[in-house]
Amino acid sequence: MLRPGIKFCEHQKKYSLLEIDLLTGKKNQIRVHFSEKGFPVAGDKIYGEKDKGIKRLTLHAASLTILHPDTKEKMSFETTVPAYFKSLVNS
Repeated sequence: MLRPGIKFCEHQKKYSLLEIDLLTGKKNQIRVHFSEKGFPVAGDKIYGEKDKGIKRLTLHAASLTILHPDTKEKMSFETTVPAYFKSLVNS
């Protein structure tokens, strides 16, 4: 069962594409937690398997909201999921 804030977007035999909502979290924190549960992030050479078929760490922030350090203005940024990630799920 998935925790609140985690949903499957796509799933195949070897890889799944997940959407994860975080209030806080650093790249390594996410990587460590998933690896400890037996589901390392694809391409993670530190906390995951040394799979030479993966070109890069497949961890991506599709959206990010921060407060500007000086003006305290809320700033939001969005982008699409890299095509490479979807190609792994669809392979």
